[in-house]
Amino acid sequence: MPVIPPTKLAELQKSPRNIRNVCVLAHVDHGKTTLSDALLATNGIISTKLAGKVRYLDSREDEQERGITMESSGISLYYKVLTKKEPDSTETTPASDEAQSDHTVSEYLINLIDSPGHIDFASEVASAARLSDGALVLVDVVEGVCTQTISVLRQAWVENVQPVLFLNKIDRLIVEWQMGPSEAYVHIQQLIEQVNAVLAGFWEGDRLADDSRKLELAKEKWKETHGEDAPMTDWYLEEKDDSHIYFSPEQGNVLFGSAIDGWAFRVNHFAQVFAEKLGTSPAKLQPLMWGDYFIDPKSKRRVLTRKQYSKLYGAGKATLVLPLFVQLCFVPIWQVYQSVIIDHDEEKIDKVISTLGTKVLPRDRRSKDRRTLLTAIMQGWLPLAQACMVAILEKLPSPIDAQPLRLLPLVQGGAKSASDHKAAEPKNEAERALFNCDSGSEDSVAPMVAYIGKVISVPRDALPELSSTKSQRNRKAMTAEEMRALGREAVRREFSQSGEASSATPVDVGSGVATPQDSGAQDEGVPVDSLVKAINEKLNTDPAQDIAIDNGSDQSNAEDEILIGFGRIYSGTVRVGDTVWAMQPKYDPMAPDSQQYLKEVNVEALYMLMGREFVCLQQVPAGNVFGIRGISGAIIKSGTLASDSKRCPNLAAMHSETYPIVRVALEPINPHDMNKLVRGLELLNQADPCVQVSSQSTGERVLVTAGELHLERCMKDLRERFARCEIHVSEPIVPFRESIVRQNAQPGVVLGGVGASGQSLATVSAVASSQGNSNNQDDSPGLVEPRAKPAEGQQRGEVSVTTPNGLVTITLIVEPLPEKTIRFLQRHEGDIQRIVKLSSSKRRQALNSAAEALESANTDDVVPSTPATTSVSLNRIIANDGIDADNDEHGGKSRSPKPSRVSELCLWLQGRLCATLDRAKGWDPQRVQHIAEHGLRMFGPRRVGANMLIYSKDVLLQYKKPTLGWFKQQKKISLQGSLSSAATPLLSDDDEETESDSETAPLAEPTRTTITICDFEESVNTGFQLATQTGPLCFEPLIGVAVTVKGFEYNGSSLASANMGALSGQIITTVRDAVKMGFLHWSPRLHLAMYTCDIQATSEVLGKVYAVINRRHGRILSEEMREGTPYFTIKATIPIVESFGFSDEIRKRTSGAAIPLLIFRGFESLDEDPFWVPTTEEELEDLGEKADRENEAKRYMDKVRKRKGLFVERKI
Repeated sequence: MPVIPPTKLAELQKSPRNIRNVCVLAHVDHGKTTLSDALLATNGIISTKLAGKVRYLDSREDEQERGITMESSGISLYYKVLTKKEPDSTETTPASDEAQSDHTVSEYLINLIDSPGHIDFASEVASAARLSDGALVLVDVVEGVCTQTISVLRQAWVENVQPVLFLNKIDRLIVEWQMGPSEAYVHIQQLIEQVNAVLAGFWEGDRLADDSRKLELAKEKWKETHGEDAPMTDWYLEEKDDSHIYFSPEQGNVLFGSAIDGWAFRVNHFAQVFAEKLGTSPAKLQPLMWGDYFIDPKSKRRVLTRKQYSKLYGAGKATLVLPLFVQLCFVPIWQVYQSVIIDHDEEKIDKVISTLGTKVLPRDRRSKDRRTLLTAIMQGWLPLAQACMVAILEKLPSPIDAQPLRLLPLVQGGAKSASDHKAAEPKNEAERALFNCDSGSEDSVAPMVAYIGKVISVPRDALPELSSTKSQRNRKAMTAEEMRALGREAVRREFSQSGEASSATPVDVGSGVATPQDSGAQDEGVPVDSLVKAINEKLNTDPAQDIAIDNGSDQSNAEDEILIGFGRIYSGTVRVGDTVWAMQPKYDPMAPDSQQYLKEVNVEALYMLMGREFVCLQQVPAGNVFGIRGISGAIIKSGTLASDSKRCPNLAAMHSETYPIVRVALEPINPHDMNKLVRGLELLNQADPCVQVSSQSTGERVLVTAGELHLERCMKDLRERFARCEIHVSEPIVPFRESIVRQNAQPGVVLGGVGASGQSLATVSAVASSQGNSNNQDDSPGLVEPRAKPAEGQQRGEVSVTTPNGLVTITLIVEPLPEKTIRFLQRHEGDIQRIVKLSSSKRRQALNSAAEALESANTDDVVPSTPATTSVSLNRIIANDGIDADNDEHGGKSRSPKPSRVSELCLWLQGRLCATLDRAKGWDPQRVQHIAEHGLRMFGPRRVGANMLIYSKDVLLQYKKPTLGWFKQQKKISLQGSLSSAATPLLSDDDEETESDSETAPLAEPTRTTITICDFEESVNTGFQLATQTGPLCFEPLIGVAVTVKGFEYNGSSLASANMGALSGQIITTVRDAVKMGFLHWSPRLHLAMYTCDIQATSEVLGKVYAVINRRHGRILSEEMREGTPYFTIKATIPIVESFGFSDEIRKRTSGAAIPLLIFRGFESLDEDPFWVPTTEEELEDLGEKADRENEAKRYMDKVRKRKGLFVERKI
């Protein structure tokens, strides 16, 4: 097919009904890029012979070397079809040059996005799914449904992308496994059922969430009409049809084929071929092409069910007969492979070619490579590109049809899912344009809204308008004929100038500057004029400018890479030169503090993405995928572009299946290159959607990536493109967690250098003491003291500490949380974060509103208030202390579905948390009830972790009135009304009375003679957050620790002796160190970050796989043999700290027969005390005094402490 000019593709962008935005999704090595090559061959971009070998969309060098895709890339394709004019026919065939009079010609634009399959690059899959309306999901029929297959199906489900299933590599069933047609049919049936089971799980999850939301609304309406205590009776779940979500070959949404051999088909193709022979229509035959349907052996024109066949010919024959699909589809394909590949019978080959009516070139027929001949036959009979293109056009929606279904959760923030196929109702003009995919016109301008899925960095020379060569700059305006004419003209010019070299002055080109040389060295001279002209054309600058660029290499390196946004426009039309608003995901037009996430940018250039090349455009209408230049610095990773930041919505952020976990510290080998490294990391942070870059307080530059392969790609980009300098990379920094268990601590174990900045924690008193100097800190990092032990009369974990000035004594109890509670808090960390985020926003609004109200009152002289009164009012509003109005509601003990509203979610979490603490050791029911109602103050670290800060009943008595626990505080805040006019909505009746009393007696506050925990609650909370953020073992966050504040005593004689600011800081550090001391009373444990490892291997290499896993301290979870295959599926866990080089070792040991897939699993406890030493007779007899067995926990702890510069005890 001839190359399609870009002007033709640009014209098709104006017809959104004839546009298809499609992404290719699959597990790694399932054939995505090979399939994409076949589709590219239809547009003449590459040769049909090279499809599957060129890997055109893998433009990176490391992608070609490794044979896997690492970056998603897009390309626009043209396809023309002939459609019959009969109204009852939906047949679609590829167009030929001689269009028949009974056909209409339709032209389509297909924007294809090829995505990676490796788990490390799941963020690229997320951006590809967001920009697409449909997806081709490939599944290898040999490997089946793999872990990443489920991930890409979930990504398509979350983004409401309509999928089409492509069962690839059927040739392996024939050649490698030597299956018969019937065996392959049963195997593929089971495979489709597995894929549908995955979709059914997604459907059920969304269905439960929808029913839960509807039940909440029904309960509210019922209470309004029948009262609070009336039992609800009229409620039922409506049935929903889920048949549209499944893959079924008779529906035409399943393709069978082999991308490497260039063939594919759907059942409707064979239905059209055999309908006339069977005396029926294709529409009637197609539903019978899959399932237990058989051809009547007598009439050859009837199709029977299994029951009918058994009745006519007996049950025995019914079990042996071939189903209709096998007989009509698989048997002919098996015969072709048998004749060409397995037997290579020349007579049978000629018969097959003549029977199928395919055209095979003589050179292909004479080829000794059997695969070449097979590909020629199968491409002529069942062309892969035609089957895929027609399936895309018929089964995947256009932007006009897809956007009303896809954009509701992105625009209105609802929980819309693929289980609901009702179109969304627009609420305003901007939403109406989005749902209708309105490009606007000259008379009415539609609001422009586009989403940038990712930002890519490309070399300057890759952009046609910025390239230094004329041919690259002019390529955008040239057709193929013009390029050939230009080439012929260049050849003539070269021949005409070939005789001018003899009389020219030679030049020295070593430095890039033309200089006359000695006349004696004139043997092989070069014409000065022609050389200067060539140099200027090459560099597009003069020599002086070239020298300036060399002197400023830092700036030139930064400008060599241009950031291009890869996005999708949903409404309106974007043009070059337009000024648009760039909104990052955190921008909220209703929040005044989010203006930093909004920037105005100018559209410098627009592009049509053509794989490795960019074609300039002047405008892009709605419904298209495009590239945009000019958003550098305004959009980081992803964001929304809009013509009006107030009227147009900010589309929701993308859902990603992976998170960065592997971190390394970077530094340039040459210190002078630090600026290059900083600039390179900035570019990498914008250009990679899953990378995180941070700067530590020590000055380290830390890079966080999704995995080992992702890290290798990032370092290659930094060294060769972004920073262009030599970089030293530290060993991977893997996160750990510190915890404690209810076991006896090791006696006599010493521990040094565990305090802040490496000082000894032993300087903090572990017993109740009122001495003012009991906390004098020794900065010596090498001090070694025995582990803290509780004093007599104190329970385990109890620590009493006094501030350095001796004014305040705090008593804490540190203890481990039950395992159930830890898992619960980890699982619902997102819910707690959602509550905390809303609470913080409400509190900020209350503070601002209260300040405005008080300022207005002071200005109008309505209420004469003193600074002390103002402080009391604001503190009361922020703390939100009030009588609990919901004492009669225990909240959430039932196993009801998780509610969506924050007010109900608080009580639901409270009930479930109490259930996890019920009957746990050390947690009696009265204490659990106290924690739920009043005692729980916050979680940590970062206010959302799996650690709890609790106030005892004695401490809460220091408050003037009863206080709310954490859950009910958050619930009350979430239920407050609008705070825009005044701050009073946050005040209860009791608060108002107290405030009026304080106003009548403003001098009552200074008469206090003591300090309570009410005055320093924030200091205690901050100390708890610091302690849980950096534990005593190796400064890693804590997990599963409960800290109870048992006592808070003021030792001073009067308030005059207390410097409140200095005392606040001392309380913070005292609480922090006390928590760490109480932690050391227990037996500590390290929690390791773990990978789930999925491996498919044959029985021959199974032992080698197990050996590698055991050597890296992994654990086998399960081992299953895939039915009907020689493959075993092994699921194991392996610590991330031991996983570096694991994939390479597996491949080497098994000679490439096994490839692991590593997915972050979470944190698991290493059941070993890092301070364990043999003490009992049995241990000493078994291991000796030196403990020959290495303590893995201590090895990990010392490794982290050494990296952080902390004290490490070693024997020399």
